[in-house]
Amino acid sequence: MNMFFDTHNHSQFSFDGERTTLEESTSSAIEKGLGGICFTDHCDFYVPQMKADFEPLHNEVFDVAAQQAEADRVAEMVAGGRFGRAAAKKFKVLKGIEIGLEEKSREGITRHLETCRFDQVTASVHYLEDTDPYYGLYYNGKNWKEAYGRYLETILKEIKWLGDRFDIMGHFDYIARYAPYPKESVLYRDFPGLFDEILKFLAENGKAFEINTKTYRTYHMRTPQLDRDILIRFMELGGEAIALGSDSHDPSQVGTKFDYYAQYIKSIGFRRLAHYEGRKLKMVTI
Repeated sequence: MNMFFDTHNHSQFSFDGERTTLEESTSSAIEKGLGGICFTDHCDFYVPQMKADFEPLHNEVFDVAAQQAEADRVAEMVAGGRFGRAAAKKFKVLKGIEIGLEEKSREGITRHLETCRFDQVTASVHYLEDTDPYYGLYYNGKNWKEAYGRYLETILKEIKWLGDRFDIMGHFDYIARYAPYPKESVLYRDFPGLFDEILKFLAENGKAFEINTKTYRTYHMRTPQLDRDILIRFMELGGEAIALGSDSHDPSQVGTKFDYYAQYIKSIGFRRLAHYEGRKLKMVTI
């Protein structure tokens, strides 16, 4: 086992998790030699009405009690040797949430995080300006700099509001996945001021920066790239915690390219990878 944790995974409890279960993804993580997996199912209290043009509007707040009971069941299977003796000794199944940041959701987020307990809270932006970028309408009338910049501005505003109620900032460049522009990647040099504010906030508050490996797959003949300069700047500002997340919705995607990105950040100077247990930061040597 390399002991890396996949900190960003979805299961049957996410609205779009019909392709996997906790048990299947846990099995995949163990087969790939990971040290643990955290299930961060989707929780968005605001869903833009425009989604109804493409799919029925649905509840995107998962059943926390059911998810955590299933995580306990699968963890017991692991501890009981169902997936091998090595996994029984060391592998961990963690309970998380991917909370969707949006100004209209603040009341629901506050109430939810006050009443539920997780190992890890990942904070992400999925919807903005009453649109879902996945379907493309967000980009209409915007050039690449406007589209990417507004997304980063939203992240900055919402993580500052959320404060100590989250652990990992999820997929900062989600907005590039589905963009129509030749400009495939979100780069530090294009938004140095915004990135400095975001990265400084994470570093000063002990939050983790997520490398979301799903973003760096090919979509519509475009392949976004992780900008090395962002990670260098995070280190310069005192940031230490880097988390790897596959954003898997399918067991085959668990831990995608983790060895590559672990070595990538090691080449920059980071020596450990982050995950959270009981909202406490844990670091594993690369």
